[in-house]
Amino acid sequence: MKSSEDSYTIFLFRGARTNPLRLRLRKSLVRYSLMAGVCLLLLQGGFLIHYFFQRTQLSDLESIRKELSTSREQTSTFAVEIDGMKKRMVSLEALNRQLQTMFGLEADEVVESQDFSAAQGGVEFPYENVGSGTEMLSTSSPSPSPPPTEMDAPSSNHTQQIAEIASGLRWLNNHAEIEQLLLDELAGTATKRAEQLASTPSIWPVRGAITSKFGPRLSPFTGKKALHAGIDIGAPKGTRIFAPAAGKVAVAAFDARMGKFVRIDHGFGMETTYGHLSKIYVTYGTKVQRGDIIGLVGSTGKFSTGPHLHYQVAVNDRVVNPVQYILD
Repeated sequence: MKSSEDSYTIFLFRGARTNPLRLRLRKSLVRYSLMAGVCLLLLQGGFLIHYFFQRTQLSDLESIRKELSTSREQTSTFAVEIDGMKKRMVSLEALNRQLQTMFGLEADEVVESQDFSAAQGGVEFPYENVGSGTEMLSTSSPSPSPPPTEMDAPSSNHTQQIAEIASGLRWLNNHAEIEQLLLDELAGTATKRAEQLASTPSIWPVRGAITSKFGPRLSPFTGKKALHAGIDIGAPKGTRIFAPAAGKVAVAAFDARMGKFVRIDHGFGMETTYGHLSKIYVTYGTKVQRGDIIGLVGSTGKFSTGPHLHYQVAVNDRVVNPVQYILD
């Protein structure tokens, strides 16, 4: 390349026998061309950087769309589960009310309505966006608004659905607290009833024929009419006597008329007495359960004509017919 003061001369050799081509370029043109080339390179580099940046943003946007879609599906599923839990809570409340009635407890009133006939929910979209065959036009003819974007269209519905889920959770929490209190009360009542049932005489203390019933009779000892405070069950001497219910031994002693006898306090105002025993297996304060052996049949005491068990039941210090408390 050859240059003068104002231009550059370029020779192009095409062969040994051909005259070279000579190009003369002004220096200013060369400078402008180089500047333009540099600008083009910079512009192309900027485009490339912008392109890669946009690709990254598109990738992030696609990931956000997938996450949002998954979140919407999970929210819809959660909303359905909340509705199901509400229905199960209503069923539980109905069962608890039945148990209250069975246990004789005062049924409390549920503050909130339990009618789900007006309950609504589910995924919704603005009516204008539903592609139906007819259009609803308002009388005021409002100016059309631009259609929402893919991500913005269901956002209000998603927010509303989340608000409904939060409201449902609050409803469940309030009712769960109420039902927990009721269940605690029912559990306490059930425990008390179970203890009462376990302490209520319900089995034969000894197997045998009833030789003397409860109530008025002609006394075999005085020949006069008297009240027999229990029943006499005939059985061979030495036959085992079983406690008919749980309780605590209040008396284990000897009486001139009853002979060796045991009295058990079952609580809840109930006591049972066993007279004319040949042997006592318990002592004062012994805790017994239904079916425990407390002694053996005998004929001790002067008010006995032969081996038998005198079995007596008292409720609130009043003797009652023991047969009413024999279920087996």
